[in-house]
Amino acid sequence: MPPAVQPNQENDMAITLTTGSTLSVAKSYEANLAFTAATNANPCELTVSGSTVAVGDYVEVNSGWGLLDKRIVRAGVGTTATKIVLEGIDTSSTAKYPVGAGAASGGVTYVRRIPPSTGWSQITQVRSISASGGQQQYADVTSIVDVVTRQVPTVRGAVEMTVDVFDDPSLTWYADVMKADDSRSPVAMLLTFPNGSKTVANAYWSLMRVPTMAQNEALMTQISLSYAAEPVRYAT
Repeated sequence: MPPAVQPNQENDMAITLTTGSTLSVAKSYEANLAFTAATNANPCELTVSGSTVAVGDYVEVNSGWGLLDKRIVRAGVGTTATKIVLEGIDTSSTAKYPVGAGAASGGVTYVRRIPPSTGWSQITQVRSISASGGQQQYADVTSIVDVVTRQVPTVRGAVEMTVDVFDDPSLTWYADVMKADDSRSPVAMLLTFPNGSKTVANAYWSLMRVPTMAQNEALMTQISLSYAAEPVRYAT
């Protein structure tokens, strides 16, 4: 009997088509909910009181930790009225997240919940979405004895997204994006892909108020986003 054919793992691919993807902007937030402690753990847990945040809700985190501040995060399993589990957020490194610095008293550190049923506005008539930036920056540390240039990584460049949409100011999302633009403050975005995976981020929004026009083509306008904090990706 011939040996069984083993699958070629290197050729197995998970391809996700763009068809069916959706983009949403946060149009409302609930009142600030203070947290008084943030654990150095994977995942990070916030200590709160009287929380209505439930598993699966998205929150904006305002923290004393710069790497966590302003990020949009999903509440994970284990979230209760006194604890919010930040799904996908690993703060176990005390070098990156100094002990005790993530939270403060007096409402200085807080989360803002985005209501799951009323807090998001889906942007319709999207033609294309493109991203740019995010490239790794380097510092030159070449010494006089080196014969090859040496570089060490520093920060990454700003990440920007450009969304081309068919123009229609009567659509509900148009006013919501305009509000985000006028606020000049970070507003959450949610990208949902056909395979169920999601990307959330806080971003500065800008809406082109005058549409572009070309002969025999539909009116188009453009939404630009610049990430205010590191995005978070969820597999489901």
